[in-house]
Amino acid sequence: MPTRDERREAAAKNLALMRGAFASETKATVEAAKIYENGEGRELPVAEAEGETTTSVTTDFAPKAVFGAQGKVAVVDPCSFTRPGGAYEDGSFGPEQILCAESNLYPALCACKELYHSKNRGYSSGMLFTDRALYLPDVAFVRDGTIRRADVLAIPEPIRTRALENHRSERECEHALASRIESLLRIAAESGCETLVVGAFGCGPQGFDAEMSVGLFKAWIEAHPGAIAHITFAVPRASFDAFDAAFGEKKAPEPEVAQAPVADEDTEDDFDFDPADLPEGVTLRA
Repeated sequence: MPTRDERREAAAKNLALMRGAFASETKATVEAAKIYENGEGRELPVAEAEGETTTSVTTDFAPKAVFGAQGKVAVVDPCSFTRPGGAYEDGSFGPEQILCAESNLYPALCACKELYHSKNRGYSSGMLFTDRALYLPDVAFVRDGTIRRADVLAIPEPIRTRALENHRSERECEHALASRIESLLRIAAESGCETLVVGAFGCGPQGFDAEMSVGLFKAWIEAHPGAIAHITFAVPRASFDAFDAAFGEKKAPEPEVAQAPVADEDTEDDFDFDPADLPEGVTLRA
């Protein structure tokens, strides 16, 4: 694991590259950015679709999952509510910083600071935040010289642990998580994405049980089959078992191979022979 200083140095190099080589791409992304105000996302209609939603689970980081995804891709950025990229330039490490490290997401977020982050100040709701989201199309992800474009949906995770410290109730925490997941899924469906890459939303340091997050995603998928063709859950190992049990690719059971019956070996004890049974004219020789 790189040190904070090493991550800070890597962030500076990546930012210089993205501001130079991808300036026009960043400008186009920012110009096409869309804000979903609080409550707007979860009220979006979901078009009926044929087929079903397939799912998969991986412990790979989200950028790697983006490169392995098919069709139009959207990836969820569990963003800092008031600071573009969190503390990416300061060497912080987390899901948002991982996305910034392999793309031009960070300069795009910085360009949207006044549009999104600054207007969120004063609405932290005891660290549960709101459903206000920022949608950034065609973010350029770069890995080993290959460029892959994907939309980024920036929406904050509610932080249950801090909210409880701020005298919010469990019911308020659960409602915040449910509305946030509802919003991000409806926004992804409305955008026409074919593959959605999302992490263990609300789990880990945020303090929600993985089973709760899994249940909310599962209920939505069952209510809207095919609205999003495929969802890849890129989750840490601590949450893997819960997500894999619900969304992992199911392997067909191997067919049972019938065992041929094995005849018992003859032994002196069960070999019953009567010389009188020999055909006429046949005799035994010692």
